[in-house]
This record gives sequence, structure tokens and C-alpha cells, in this order.
Amino acid sequence: MAEMATYLAVDPITITANAALVRGVRVSLNSSGTCDVADATTAGDYVTLTAIEAAKPGTAVNTAGGGKVPALASEAVAIGDAAYAAASGKFSKTSTNATLLGRWTLAASGDGVLGEVLLGV
Repeated sequence: MAEMATYLAVDPITITANAALVRGVRVSLNSSGTCDVADATTAGDYVTLTAIEAAKPGTAVNTAGGGKVPALASEAVAIGDAAYAAASGKFSKTSTNATLLGRWTLAASGDGVLGEVLLGV
């Protein structure tokens, strides 16, 4: 997998992880003010730009803000595929009961592989 050179048109913010989070997953803000991994039926509030330890701060971007972000795939995807929400905060190309998030701009060869998604397109 090619490493992302830059994040495109994103405004990073600091979030606090409820449990340990890996880079490129969608997370949702919970009632205690920390973030949990988002499920397959929602976009989530943020995408993590770095791995974040449990109960520690880390960097993320708003899913509604657009821009190019790291995206942990749940299956093999190609450049240009539509990007949908998947279980465990991952991204997919499968649309069944899932929220459309954007388009893949860096392919991923399978589950657990980091690619890139341009949000909001």
C-alpha cells in the first residue's frame, strides 16, 4: 500500500478515544465525550488520522467536512469505487444498508488494508 503523501482539504481536530483506535476508522462521539468505533449503518462523526490509545487524545477529521482521508477497508476496493460505511468503523464498496461516504482514491487489497477516500463526492 502506498503511504498517503498529504491529507487533502481537511481540518484536523483533537478527539479522545474511549478504547484504542487505529488509523483510518470512522468513530462516533458518545455521551461521555469520548469516541467509539462507528457501526455499519452510520457515517460516524470523525475519521482517525492517527492511531489513538484508549483514554488518550488523538487527531481526526469530521466526516461531513469533505477532503481526502485514510480509510481502513473491509474488503478489496479499487480507485473510483464508491465508499460506504462498514462494520467496525471500516470503509467498504458494498452499499447494502450502508451510508455513502465518498469515493476511493487509493485502492486497498483487502480487509484491514489502509486506502484513501475522498469524502463527500
